[in-house]
Amino acid sequence: MEILKLQEKIINLTDEQIQVIYFYCSKVDQETIDELTPILLDICLEAEGGVLKNELGRVIFHLQKTERLNTRIGFEKLLHGALKVDVKEAFKVLESGASDAKILVDRIKSVL
Repeated sequence: MEILKLQEKIINLTDEQIQVIYFYCSKVDQETIDELTPILLDICLEAEGGVLKNELGRVIFHLQKTERLNTRIGFEKLLHGALKVDVKEAFKVLESGASDAKILVDRIKSVL
């Protein structure tokens, strides 16, 4: 039940909440970004029902096409997309990552 509530909150994020999450993403080091980028992309590619058929999805596709997903902006967009697609799996990936990724999970939950 908690996951459904989190998923609903992710879908209804305000612009201010998204900016705070992106700010927290900027604190993650490049090594962690390199480790998590392909996993988050896999989650985004599992999108069904048009969750990423919007501007966010277009940005992710553009960054993938130009091979810039493993940048800070790419990580921010991928994480946002992965949270929208499958919040449970996205949190699981972050919690299994480096310590800064684990901290990121707590910070994101505090925003929600």
